[in-house]
Amino acid sequence: MRIAVLATNRNCLARPYAGGMESITAELVTGFRARGHYVALHAAAGTPDTLADELFTYPPLPPLSEVALRDAQIPEAWFLADHHAFTASCAMLAARSDLDVIANHTLHHLPMSLSGALPAPVVTTLHTPPFPWMELGAALAAPTARYVAVSRALAAQWTTLREVAVVPNGVDPSVWPLGPGSPDGDLVWVGRLAPEKAPHRAVQVARRLGRRLVLVGPPSDQGYVRRVLEPLLDERVTMAGHLDRRELARVVGASAVALVTPDWDEPFGLVCVEQALCGTPVVALGRGGVSEAVADGAGVVVPDHSDAVDADRLEALAAAVTVAERLDRALVRRAAAEAAGLDACVEAHLAVLRAASGGSDPTG
Repeated sequence: MRIAVLATNRNCLARPYAGGMESITAELVTGFRARGHYVALHAAAGTPDTLADELFTYPPLPPLSEVALRDAQIPEAWFLADHHAFTASCAMLAARSDLDVIANHTLHHLPMSLSGALPAPVVTTLHTPPFPWMELGAALAAPTARYVAVSRALAAQWTTLREVAVVPNGVDPSVWPLGPGSPDGDLVWVGRLAPEKAPHRAVQVARRLGRRLVLVGPPSDQGYVRRVLEPLLDERVTMAGHLDRRELARVVGASAVALVTPDWDEPFGLVCVEQALCGTPVVALGRGGVSEAVADGAGVVVPDHSDAVDADRLEALAAAVTVAERLDRALVRRAAAEAAGLDACVEAHLAVLRAASGGSDPTG
């Protein structure tokens, strides 16, 4: 197939990835090409040219006139930048006649709402809960439009869509080697440093247990990091920054347990799989798709009840750590690899794309 892939405009598809959505989009592009498909990728500046057969870089927001900038109702800069980028992308796609299908991995309404004007069917992968603009885009989408959610929990949130296929995100086990763990019971937390990811909750769990904890990830909310996280740091709670994949695997593999402590309904929870592949058992608060991302035998999921107070959550998470750290690390890795392999994920996405395109795919 000849596939156009639309990636997010917010972050480039380059390691270390800003998040799970960037990671899985890049892995899918690589997997499609490895199976003989042609990929025209639309992505943010900084994405390597070698990732796809064609790379279209989203244009930056052009300078606006002083008159336009004085408009009292001017949208926020990020909204304008997204609108500019995806309008340009859709216009470019509309002028093509050589595509079989368009794989939309953006969080924007335009590729959906304009799908009827595009030259090939659009398959949108839902990486987040529904935003109002995205629901409006889906309401205007062509009858040929199809949708994929990365977890059953996420699919259930998209109540305005009649049919959503579920394809869990996958991870390549070969790039997440089995690690030795930590004889001292050290803990690790990985993700964007932001309130909805709640790394401060992991700090509280570590303090309850008297364990060392390292926080790994990009500071996506600088205000939260300054106000909430930095005052919690000491010689036992540290921040390692945004690590490349090899160093991240080393840090995770040298930890006894990985904590996943979201304060929102996670669409999936790719870090759960990556950490378990390193043999590090996962203790996760069961919000959204996290319960599906932690395979049986790969850790402990702590149920989260809407009426629970945070003290109860912390107590339950701390108790789960003492259970999870007794799991056999090799079996933890095997459970994750069997449940969320990358090959199965790529093949499932291709099956949806192939069906949307009419099934006439000479490369299979």
